[in-house]
Amino acid sequence: MSACVKLTSYNFFLVVAIRSATQILLLHPPIIYHRKDLMSSFKLPTAYFVFGRAIAETTSVTCQFYAYQNMNIGDAAAIIYSSPLITGILAAIFLKERLTLFNLLATFVSFGGVILVSRPPFLFESSESGVDGARFAVAGIAFCGTICVSIGILCVRKIGKTVDSFVMTYYFSLVCCIIPLAITGITGNFQLPPCDYRRWLLLLIGILGFLGHMSFVKAVQLEEAMLIAVIRTVDVLFGYILDITVFGSTPSILSVLGAFLVVSSAAAVGLNKVYGFSKIFEWGQSLNKKQSVDNIAK
Repeated sequence: MSACVKLTSYNFFLVVAIRSATQILLLHPPIIYHRKDLMSSFKLPTAYFVFGRAIAETTSVTCQFYAYQNMNIGDAAAIIYSSPLITGILAAIFLKERLTLFNLLATFVSFGGVILVSRPPFLFESSESGVDGARFAVAGIAFCGTICVSIGILCVRKIGKTVDSFVMTYYFSLVCCIIPLAITGITGNFQLPPCDYRRWLLLLIGILGFLGHMSFVKAVQLEEAMLIAVIRTVDVLFGYILDITVFGSTPSILSVLGAFLVVSSAAAVGLNKVYGFSKIFEWGQSLNKKQSVDNIAK
């Protein structure tokens, strides 16, 4: 979907609105068929988390689409998918989950990776200071999207299974359609999509966004938020593949190193939370003992 967003070269607010409008149309048949109660989420305090999540995700998607259009997809994805570490910190603050020393160290490593990808001009000297400053500004917007992703994950975890995933996605799509349209209307930037292949790309963005969002919401409801966030970091690899194959853009060594730090730290935290390195260590010890016994027997 990120490649489609970049290829459209269309106002990112309107891309978000069209994506959300497509999702609303695709959501109506299953909601009507399964007779989902759209009013169930208006019960307090559930409504606070449903609409809070919708606003956070709307902000996140807008920041992501802006970043995809104005910087390399791989670099943008590396910044956006540092969200597992932000999720861990926010979960410790608001959900009272435990923040271990290992998670804190991984957060610092991930933040270092984000710095290498964004390359702020006050830390990295370059002859093209204006270009680097614009790049850092786009990276900052992408990082704001990262924080909003984490807030959205926490809201979904807080809601749990009390609200159906179709209903939750419907209200998110509604908010995500209204807010960008209102912004473009106020700023006078509203325009109809061009009559070319980009209309098909916009429709494809909506379909892919619908499938991805439904899968994500259902996965977070059934599985631990940290593990889901870690699995999503695979998008960073696909982002760099698209940069090279579709757009002919070769990532810099610092970008690749920074992306590696982000993904590896997120994966380490997720695996530690789900499986525990202590269990892996115990399994390794038992395997060594078994091999020793077999050697003695021989």
